[in-house]
Amino acid sequence: MIIGAGDIGMPIIHYLSERGHLLTVIEIDEKKCKEISEHSDAAIFKGSGADPEIWKTTEADKMDALLTLTNKDINMEACKIAKKQFGIPIIIARAHQPENITQMKDSGADIVICPAQETRRLFLNALESLTAETLYEYTTNDFKIVIVAVPPHGSTIGKTIDKINIPENCKIASIFRNGTFLFPTESFILKGDDRILLFGSVKCDQLSQDCGYTELMHTSNSGRRAEASPKNLRMTR
Repeated sequence: MIIGAGDIGMPIIHYLSERGHLLTVIEIDEKKCKEISEHSDAAIFKGSGADPEIWKTTEADKMDALLTLTNKDINMEACKIAKKQFGIPIIIARAHQPENITQMKDSGADIVICPAQETRRLFLNALESLTAETLYEYTTNDFKIVIVAVPPHGSTIGKTIDKINIPENCKIASIFRNGTFLFPTESFILKGDDRILLFGSVKCDQLSQDCGYTELMHTSNSGRRAEASPKNLRMTR
């Protein structure tokens, strides 16, 4: 079941329909209902996902999953109805702001995705791509996965893992070298162009600064960007 056929919901409806999934869609906008009927194979119910009456006609107790992708109030109410009244096993909800994530989960959502938060992460990742790449971030649990690259002439070359300053509550998961991955011990010696995969606290991305990295990019008073040379490690794509 999908609630909301907006900028996120409509492409998902088309995608799942093309792959033969049985879909039930609740959408309040008549024009969008018509578009779904013309381009996708789905049972369409015109109305609000927060309306208990419309739920009674959808055979919601037979649904495997719910994606509720409309506004905050409807999403929260839909989560409550789906979980408490119909026992839908998997509920994925859209949160418009990060502060709504906890509320969505309290309402019954198993997975909450905040497009605003994900977009912010992508933009910051692009902005900081010369100094950091965040592969995954779960801020609620203070968890992050990042990749750090050892530059060809970095001063960490020749050092062992136990000699570099790894941030608190962070661990090295693997080293990528010459097209393969390795599981390093404390005596593992770093080489130029090694790529270090770290996970743990959101402080993981401080590794380069803790090792003496000078920011690659800064904005001068005139607004122009300048580059500085890395002293040690740099974050990269």
